[in-house]
Amino acid sequence: MDSYLIGIDSGGTSCRVVLCDQTGRVLEKCTVPGHNPNADGFDALEQSLHRGLSAVLEKRGGLSAPLDAVHLGAAGGEGGNRARLEDMLRRLLPNARALSVSSDALIALSAGLGRKDGGVLIAGTGTVGFLRMGRRLPRFGGWGYLADSQGSGYWLGREIVRAVCRAFDGRGEETLLSGLLQRETGLAMPDCIPPLYAGGRAKFASLAHLVFEGRRMGDRVCQRILDQGAEFLAELIWVAGGFFDAPFSVVMGGGIAANFPEYVELI
Repeated sequence: MDSYLIGIDSGGTSCRVVLCDQTGRVLEKCTVPGHNPNADGFDALEQSLHRGLSAVLEKRGGLSAPLDAVHLGAAGGEGGNRARLEDMLRRLLPNARALSVSSDALIALSAGLGRKDGGVLIAGTGTVGFLRMGRRLPRFGGWGYLADSQGSGYWLGREIVRAVCRAFDGRGEETLLSGLLQRETGLAMPDCIPPLYAGGRAKFASLAHLVFEGRRMGDRVCQRILDQGAEFLAELIWVAGGFFDAPFSVVMGGGIAANFPEYVELI
């Protein structure tokens, strides 16, 4: 009988599901919307997982297919949420022999450093930093978008909208972001604001690319936003450095870090 492994990387905006054989060869993969259960609830995440798992297992018996092991690395996957997410996987995949859950930061750390000690900094819809020191996993930041979102995709999007609002009022400097936001939404100020609020956290995060575009065009407001965001994230690495007596490797993860290398350079 064939043996299968499933890996799931679930962030705040997107969730990647991969089906592999025992050698690690990728057989199927798909991307579905991601949800942090702390922000969006467990039901929203379960619906996305159901959709993604059904897609990769469609040719192999569906959700009832026998699986050797499944691991979910999820934003919001640590602490008390872990047991609930494991139960969710058991409901979705009743014939999986082994199920496990961790934070999405831990799988990024393992992907980048294997079993070595070091750090990981996630810059996606949200942000969080982790260290691995043997069996210890100290955490830095990542306390949710209302309390601790600085430097994240959500924060960048919020700062974009804030800068446009201030420029519209005459309280802030004129910025290319005004035109870029109008192009993105198809609406000028102030009509663009209600749909943004209706779209919630993910909608704000989806605007983050505009600040990088504006910076490349020489906009000073964009440069200030990115400098400030980079300072917030660099602070996490600086604090983490106090745990090591020597230089250590840091893995950068998350959609913002992956898609905008200039942000990593600033950090």
